[in-house]
Amino acid sequence: MRILIVEDDILGRQFLQSILSQHGQCSTAADGREAVQAYCQAVEESNPFDVIFMDIMMPALNGLDALERIREFELLNAHRIPHSAIAVMATAISGSQDVVRSYCRCSAFAYLVKPFLAQDVRDVMARITMQLEASPDS
Repeated sequence: MRILIVEDDILGRQFLQSILSQHGQCSTAADGREAVQAYCQAVEESNPFDVIFMDIMMPALNGLDALERIREFELLNAHRIPHSAIAVMATAISGSQDVVRSYCRCSAFAYLVKPFLAQDVRDVMARITMQLEASPDS
């Protein structure tokens, strides 16, 4: 499983990487622009990400806008991607607009409100693993 961790806070990236590395190969990005670039490059190299953990509040390009760009790229490149990346959104501010946009416009799988615990991440990963194993494309 390939996982892209997008978090502008270095300690947050390290925290997620320490947990998620048990589930697969992790790459990181410090903002939304880096995330879009990393995702597109992975697809170009025929090695797309399966999961994206994306912070919402980031400089340069916020997580929701970045995920919308990734979803647009996935649509245009569906023939090269076995399945859309499973997205988990994270934020310190649990605004209802962000929640609705995450699920409705960005097709997020889960939404975590900071500060979250390692067990919260493990629980989400257990659900993701079950979904990927049940998928006919996996």
